[in-house]
Amino acid sequence: MGNYGLEVGETVWHITCKCCGRKKNRVIGFVCKDGCGHAKYYALLNIEEKRPRVGLTISVGEWLDRSDRSYKTPSLEFELRRRSWAHLDVWCEHDGMHMDIRDPKISPHYPWERGGAPLTRQQAMMCSAIQEIWSVANFIVNTDPAISSYLNGGVVDSAGRRVQDGVHPTRCC
Repeated sequence: MGNYGLEVGETVWHITCKCCGRKKNRVIGFVCKDGCGHAKYYALLNIEEKRPRVGLTISVGEWLDRSDRSYKTPSLEFELRRRSWAHLDVWCEHDGMHMDIRDPKISPHYPWERGGAPLTRQQAMMCSAIQEIWSVANFIVNTDPAISSYLNGGVVDSAGRRVQDGVHPTRCC
């Protein structure tokens, strides 16, 4: 495991799900490892569900340098070959936090070409990147204030982010 750093996205989006009609919050962010761009994530906080649950779509691998906001530059082909992504369900119970890999097709971001190769549960378990995916996911859910506050049963912490209503609803939970 490397030395991770977090760059949270600028907005907590309030959106409505097309499939269930429930209100959700969406946040994005970036993770650096040893000072280099390493992961990008989208988190869907299911704020109207009884038990706090986050849909976390995470891409791990080589990303452009985050320091100068160069992430707006289109991805280069060689970077895409070095990335894999997975869609996780994350929730807390009395015994702690739990994560499960879901089918990438249920991610609201599928097919997410810039995320690299999508991994099913079976593919992820056989992939050399699986330990890094778990490490980065743990770092994200414990470090991103919006995600960690929500999973710990509190109000979504939007500190450092603006809150805005989304104009495009999510296509699925």
